[in-house]
Amino acid sequence: MLHYTQTGVGNQSVTRPGFIRLSAAVFSTLAGIGSSILIARTLGPNAFGIYTFVLWLATVFVPIIGVGMSTVTNRSIAEIQHQQEPHMAAGIFRFVWRCQSHSMFVYCGIYLLLVVPVSWWFGGSAPVLAVLLAGVGALPLLLSGIVGVTLRGLQRFDLLATIHLFSAVAGLFLITLAAQVPVTPGGQSAQIGLFLLASALAGTFSLAVGVICVMRLLPVRDATKPNGLVVDRLTRGLSNSVPLFLLDGIVWQRSEVLLLGHWQSTAQLGFYSLSAIISAHLMEFSPVALSTCMLPLVSRAIPHWRYTSAADAFVKTSLSITLLALPVCILTIVFCPAAVVLCFGTAYLPMVLPLRLLTVSATIGSIATVSLTHLANDTGRRAQMRLGVVAATLNVLLAVPCIVLWGITGAALASMIAQIVSAIGSMLICWKLIFG
Repeated sequence: MLHYTQTGVGNQSVTRPGFIRLSAAVFSTLAGIGSSILIARTLGPNAFGIYTFVLWLATVFVPIIGVGMSTVTNRSIAEIQHQQEPHMAAGIFRFVWRCQSHSMFVYCGIYLLLVVPVSWWFGGSAPVLAVLLAGVGALPLLLSGIVGVTLRGLQRFDLLATIHLFSAVAGLFLITLAAQVPVTPGGQSAQIGLFLLASALAGTFSLAVGVICVMRLLPVRDATKPNGLVVDRLTRGLSNSVPLFLLDGIVWQRSEVLLLGHWQSTAQLGFYSLSAIISAHLMEFSPVALSTCMLPLVSRAIPHWRYTSAADAFVKTSLSITLLALPVCILTIVFCPAAVVLCFGTAYLPMVLPLRLLTVSATIGSIATVSLTHLANDTGRRAQMRLGVVAATLNVLLAVPCIVLWGITGAALASMIAQIVSAIGSMLICWKLIFG
């Protein structure tokens, strides 16, 4: 949950996106949704299950080494760069790029060693070629995080949104081309590979555009090497808490697909993965809508408006997100069968019940993002760690029997319970820290 959008305390910290940035974000989202629908309809549940599973395997551990892949490291490095003059900012970019390149080589080595054992363990859910191509697609993602952090440090949010739009449109275009390739009977493995390759190419194109933009904005060739103090701050900012990441991954990053990939069919894996992806986007919707649309509108309509204290911000922001999230939850639960048939076809109807269960926990998790904002700076770390251990253990203990008894519905039930415990626990920890 460290990747959630942060919301500010006063009107000075409210995001004020312009028309270009908002338009780019909307069209990027629509292009991404269009790509997912096209892939799901073209592949069908069985092949789509393989596609989503190998992508998850390739990217689930990326945030642990990826610069700019979590909100905490993103914000820390961007703030350091923002405080420096251009030549020093360029030196920071080169330093972070070098660190990320070293981490990327380590990632590639470990990944290549695990390809064959992973493919053997999961069988048809993870073919060797698909696992390799998914890993190729993860590499541009690692380096794109550095470009994103640098552009945020330079306050070039409109440019960053435009690059995201370019990536989404390029991905939709390449996936549309891949969908037109004739498939021979039994040739869905080749089509999965084409879609994975299209995603990797789209990420590479957007990375190249981002690097060119940074090179034009900063004197990278004449960069000033960061001094010891800056390097120390960067090193501390680049570090991620591995235990918290692992606990977060078990609870919130659909880790139960490891059991589904080994025990269930690829179609069941596709149904569950798609429902988990949709619920994750639903969880992000209310915080993003509040921070990028609602709060800026209020701030412009009432120029002198601000929260009076951290407690006031916590209560009012939580209430605002609740009022946004609950209608979205109700509408999703009621209309998801019709929406699934319209977007993905009747073949995907088995995902409706898991989606409804995960929507409930996604709504509570969405409300809990306010608490996680206050807890992001090592506040209540011990309490967060204990809560993470409880929620992760609960997920593991429930997932095994529930999946054996009820398949993907059991996986969704176990995940929902663990996520609700994690989200409510975070809110209680934050409430205790603020109100004492």
